[in-house]
Formats: sequence, structure tokens, C-alpha cells
Amino acid sequence: MTSQKYRHWAARYTLWCGVFFLVLLVGRLFYLQIIRHSHYDFLADGIRSRIITAIAPRGMIYDRYGVVLAESKLVYSLDLLPYQIENQRYVLNFLRRIRIDVSAVERRLNNKDYLPHELLNVKRVLEPWQIAYIEENKQALDGVIISTRIVRHYPHNNEAAHVLGYVGQIGSAELSQLRNYGYQMGDIIGLAGVERYYDSYLRGVDGGQPLEVDTYGNPVRNLQTLEPVPGHDLYLTIDFALQQAAGRALGNRKGAVVIVRPDTGEVLALVSRPDYNPNYFTDFLSEKEWQELRANEHPLYNRALGAYPPGSTFKIVTLLAALEDKIDTAKTFFCEAQMFVNGRRFACWLAGGHGAQDLLQGFVNSCNIVFYNLGLLLTPQKIADAAAAFGLGTATNIDLPFENNGFVPTERWKKRRYGQEWFPGDSLNLAIGQGYLLTTPLQMALLTAALANDQNKLQKPYVLNKVVSAEGKTVVQNKPETVNLLPFTQPNIDLTRRLLREVVDDGTGSNAKIPGLVIRGKTGTAENIGKDHAWFVSYGPYAKPDLALAVFVEEGGFGGTVAARIAREIYAWYDAREKGDRL
Repeated sequence: MTSQKYRHWAARYTLWCGVFFLVLLVGRLFYLQIIRHSHYDFLADGIRSRIITAIAPRGMIYDRYGVVLAESKLVYSLDLLPYQIENQRYVLNFLRRIRIDVSAVERRLNNKDYLPHELLNVKRVLEPWQIAYIEENKQALDGVIISTRIVRHYPHNNEAAHVLGYVGQIGSAELSQLRNYGYQMGDIIGLAGVERYYDSYLRGVDGGQPLEVDTYGNPVRNLQTLEPVPGHDLYLTIDFALQQAAGRALGNRKGAVVIVRPDTGEVLALVSRPDYNPNYFTDFLSEKEWQELRANEHPLYNRALGAYPPGSTFKIVTLLAALEDKIDTAKTFFCEAQMFVNGRRFACWLAGGHGAQDLLQGFVNSCNIVFYNLGLLLTPQKIADAAAAFGLGTATNIDLPFENNGFVPTERWKKRRYGQEWFPGDSLNLAIGQGYLLTTPLQMALLTAALANDQNKLQKPYVLNKVVSAEGKTVVQNKPETVNLLPFTQPNIDLTRRLLREVVDDGTGSNAKIPGLVIRGKTGTAENIGKDHAWFVSYGPYAKPDLALAVFVEEGGFGGTVAARIAREIYAWYDAREKGDRL
């Protein structure tokens, strides 16, 4: 190839290469500018804009009569905008003088651990006098910003804490389950009680203030504001005044009181002790608040939904199982305060014994010897079936989280769980509400309510009456739901009701008796590793009962002495209110 031809070929090759790369460049520009325009425009908007989120206020929570139980409260917080601070030392010293801890934000400022546009929170809730002091000196406090935010507030502090629950920042576990429902890291959600159960109704839709920023991230101008949408309001079945009365009656004792309407299953009061102040969780816990929580014994645990041996209150179930099995009610048993089965001693609670007792007397006097014998006469399955008719051993499905199912043992379960046969001693323990048997105070209140209503129906419990939108529209309206109709014959149910009246009038529940009122109930003293638990389940205070309640006192001792008196105080308060007496 001559040098002239070579130069000609090289020129053509260079030209075509140039054309090729030019086409490639134009094609790439066309792809970026035309085809992918919307994508990169979106990214550019993200780079030059920031959104300051406006948190939507959570819905209000009211009791059945409109008493405010939880609300969203406006508070003032203190933030720093680093790029505006001219004299950092002066600003921090000023804040120290008004008793504001700046150690954490000082470290971030010194380490430049922040974005240019980021607001650094110093104090989440300012005192009024601190706000006034800052406002008086704001000319010298560049970069110091007082902003407003909404926090959850419980005006009655500890009252109804285990019903209401509390709120806090979403955790990683909750986020992994709720991310697909619009939840994000940093969201405030319900963590217990109805705050948790009905969080999807209570939380609103956050708004925001988009800001256009410069290349350094500094705000330039505001864009169109997105207004937050408040959450829905909840109206509960709780009677707050009755809730307070039940709490006063229980006092500082560990335990629970559950009160339901017999005909509907509405929960009128649910008290658990020890309790806590849900306001502590709306912000960072102070050292004093943390120590107060630690001083109590598991205050976050809802004992109304916890499982415990029911003791002699379970004799209601054993009695009905015996009556349905046609065991002769006139059959006499002799109580010498103890009996022996296979060499093992089983005692009655009355040290001297009850002497000769028939089935009905044994129930009124809560004689263990009578019911030990019933345990031997009945099969364990018949007692378990009677318990199942009242919903024992399964969750009630109340609209509160963390409910315990309770437990009713059977021969088949014991064989599968322990590889052992069912012993006579197991039957004796089951008949008096001991052994493996566990029930919750809520379950026992519902058991009593099933006997209290004139249709013999077991109702599903609920604490939500209705959900109402911010515009006043009813979104959800709860209605009573019957879970089961008691399968016992009417004469046997009527006899049981009569005996429950005799327990209060002349038997172990006499401490609950109030002249002129009609109260039916059953005491229980459940054996425990430490001191015995005290129970009293009942309904009243009229011939057509308004209330069915369960009182449980952890390590409270004898049910007829402790728990019955608590019930008496509640009934007396309720009757006084119904009669219009000044409380």
C-alpha cells in the first residue's frame, strides 16, 4: 500500500470512528434527556428539595360518656440549625444557664455529625419559663429554633393504663411486619393496649413542608405545603368513673378487676396493678421515671389478661358438670378437714372440717372434701367439657393485645405432654380449680356474666364501642357477639344461680353482702408457691344485674376476706351513683 493510499484509508477510518462516536454520544444524550427524563428529573428534585415532615395528630380516645382518655397535645421543642450558628460557644453556654443539657448536641457539632440542612434536637419539651427566656434573647441566638410538635398525652396518668396502652417509635421488628402498610422508621405507633390494637385507625396521614435547597443543602424557599390528616377517634365501652372506683377499691394490691355488662360483653372497667404512667413513654424516660418503673413488680404486665389458678371459683364449673351428670344433690359427704387418696393427703381449707355436707351445702361453704369426691365421681373430660362451654382454655379474642389463653388440662394432653396417665390426684386438683388449670380474670368475669344474663349466653368481650372520623362520620360500630349458649339445662342453671346468692348471703362470700342489694358470687383461694391468691367472681347488684365482675388479688390470701370486700366496695359505689347520691 502506497503512502498516499494509506493516508486516504486512515482519514476515512478516522472519519467513520468520529461519526460512530458522535452517533453514540447523541444516542446516549437522547436516552438520558428524552427517554429517562422523568427519572432524572425526579432525582434532581430530590437533590434540590427536602421535606420537613408534619406529623399527623393521632385520634382522640374517649370513654363511653365522652370523657377524654388520650389526646394529642401541642408542645414546644428546642432545635439547632448548625449553619446559622455564628457563636457556638455563646449559644451552648446560654442554654446551659437555663438548665438545658447540651452535651449530646455539642458532641455532634464538634464532630460535624450532621447534614447541612439538618435540625439538631436539644430538648423535646421546653418549660414555659425556658421559652420566655429564649424569646427575650433571640436576637443573640442565631440558629436556635423553637418549634412545635404533637405528642401523645394521657390526662389521667395511670388510670386505665392497661386499656389505653402507650405509644413510641416503631422498632425494627414491627417495621419488618408493617413496612408494606406505609410505616417507616421513626414513625410513632401504638405499642400496647388499644393504642396498639387500633393503631391503623388512630394514626393519621402525615403531611409536610417541602423546601428547595441550594447546592450546600441550605433552605432557599418553601414549596406547596401538604397538610396532615388527623387519625380517627375511638369511643370505648369503658365507664371511666367506674374504672376509677374499681381502681380505688383494689388500691395498691397486686391484681386485677374486670367488670363487664352481662348481656353484651362490653368491658366497663379493666384494672391491673401495679400500673404505670403511659405519659412516660411519649418522650425519653428520665432517670426518675425509669427508677419508678423498676420499683414496681412488672407494671407493664396486664394481670387482667394473665393466667392464674382460679381456685374455688372454678367450683361453679364442677358443680354444673355434676348436676348435668345427675349426681344426687342430697348425697352426703363427711368433711374431716382432709382425705387421703393413694396415700396422698388432700386438705380442706377449714382446719376443723365442715362435718356432714351435701353437694349444695358443699358449694355454699366451698368445702374441698365435697368437691374432691365430685372429682372422683366425674370423668376429667366432663369437667373439661363444662369448662369449654364457658370458653375457658381458649382466648376470648378481646380487642386488646397480649391475651393469655389460660389452660384446661385433659387426660390426652397429659399423656402427650408428660407421657403419664391421669392420676386420681389430678382429678381432685381439677375439681377445686388447682393443678394444671389456669384462667384469666377476664375469662372468669365472662363466665360469671354468662350465668348473669337471662339468655344463658357467653358473650365476646370488647372495649371499642365505635370509631369516628375527624369529620364526625362513624367508621366502625361494634355490636355484641354471642360466642356460645350454655349447654346446661335451665333447672341446673337456676339452681347454680340460687346457690351463688346463698354464698353471699350465708356462705364464704358474706363480706360482699350489702343489705337491700342482690349480689351473687363465689369466693376462691388459689394455692401458690408463696402466699395464696384471692378471688371473688360475682354479678349484681340488682335482681336484673348490671355488672359481672372478677376480682383477683395476687398473693392476697383468703378470697372471702380480701377479694369479696373489694367487690362490695365497687357494688356500693355503683349503687350510690345509680341512686344519684353525691360521690
